[in-house]
Amino acid sequence: MKIIIPLDEYSGPGSQVCDHFGSAPFFATVDMVSGEVSIIDNQNAHHDHGQCTPADSLADMGASAIVVKGIGPRAAAKMQSLGMDAYMAGSARTLADVIEQFGSGILNKLDVQQTCQGHGCG
Repeated sequence: MKIIIPLDEYSGPGSQVCDHFGSAPFFATVDMVSGEVSIIDNQNAHHDHGQCTPADSLADMGASAIVVKGIGPRAAAKMQSLGMDAYMAGSARTLADVIEQFGSGILNKLDVQQTCQGHGCG
C-alpha cells in the first residue's frame, strides 16, 4: 500500500506534516510494504482557497490513501473519487510519526465533519 502525506519541509523522516493538504509545499509518498519514501514539490501550493488541485498531480502515483491534518471537502471528495481513502494524522507531527502510526493501524479515517472550511483550520 502506498500513502501520501503533505509536508511543510523536505528534511527526511523529521519533516513536519503540513496543516493543510492543498497548501503543502511538498508531498511524501511512502510504500508501506517496501519502506521506500519519495518527496516531491507541490507545484500548486500557492492558490486561492477552493482552487487547489493537488489531486490532479497525485492521481498517477498509485497511492491508496492520504494522511492529513486538514483538507477541504472538495479535495477530500476528489481524492476519494480517485480511490484514495483519507486518514487524519491525529498526534502524528512528522513523516516518521505518520509512517509508524499508519503502519500500526491507529489513524482514523476522515469523517466528513472533519474537513476544513478555509485555510485557517487545522
